[in-house]
Amino acid sequence: MKARRRLLIASFSLIVATVLIFATVRGSSKPPHAVRLLPEGEFLLYGNLKLVHLFDSKTSNSTPADPEYQSFVEQTGIRFERDLDEVAISMRNPGAEAETSSIFIGRFDPNRLRNYLQKLSTASEKYADKTIFFIIHDGRTVRACILDDDQVAVTNVASSEPIHSMIDKFRNAALAAQGPYLAEHYYPYVPFRSAAWLVYRVPSQAGAQLPEGLSFDFLQNTTGVVSLQIPLWFTSPLKLRADVFANSEADAAEVAESAHGFLSLYRSVAQSMSMRGADRDVKKAFDSIQVEQKDNRVIFTATIPQSFLRKIASEAQPGKNP
Repeated sequence: MKARRRLLIASFSLIVATVLIFATVRGSSKPPHAVRLLPEGEFLLYGNLKLVHLFDSKTSNSTPADPEYQSFVEQTGIRFERDLDEVAISMRNPGAEAETSSIFIGRFDPNRLRNYLQKLSTASEKYADKTIFFIIHDGRTVRACILDDDQVAVTNVASSEPIHSMIDKFRNAALAAQGPYLAEHYYPYVPFRSAAWLVYRVPSQAGAQLPEGLSFDFLQNTTGVVSLQIPLWFTSPLKLRADVFANSEADAAEVAESAHGFLSLYRSVAQSMSMRGADRDVKKAFDSIQVEQKDNRVIFTATIPQSFLRKIASEAQPGKNP
């Protein structure tokens, strides 16, 4: 009787463990919640900044803040480099006139932020149970909405449809079950432990011409998934991966061949130049690039020195003066 009972308990435990594992794997295959709130776009970007905050303690905060950013900090109490945990961005028509919609998740005082938005806004509207603030910035109308105590939606799209869509998805979990097309179809290719990733559909048009005849035109009519993986040991280099999806295996072969040619040309140019300082880290990253083709997909991998990442993070701090 006792043996039978132990067998039943063991069987039940195994079933529960299987269900939990299945639920975890299934949940992890979905894009993050912030991404699923976004409207459609040709460019998706997601960053989990919680791990990046670990680098903050190693950097100095003595750099004088930009006056505009300092005013924002004083009025809201928010420091992006400390309080922002996640950011998700959807972009239409990437370029100078891009239309962007964003979800910001972090730690902030909603009352102080609401007062700040009210001061900046020229108008506001009620949608469902939320308030949307209209703010003029660089000649465009920006719409901002505090979704709850740790989530904010922002868009510079001319119509109200994107901000309404994000609010609807936030209020109705069923609507947020399906994210933007690019996220739903390409998120499975984002490696585990990726702190940041983007998906971009490259249109059929001439790309920007780089110095020494370098060009990225070979990426036209492809969709790329670029990810940055954080190592288990923070002293190790970071891993950068890009999966480029072509329309066919033959197109992928052309992309791979062009990529090899691009890298050979770049390396020959780099050898003829005196690369010092930050450029040394760039050279290390480029030298580590590997290219591999699998069916209609071309996989690029590289390692990024943490010293280079810290330089980028330092330059990108919103409070740093140029």
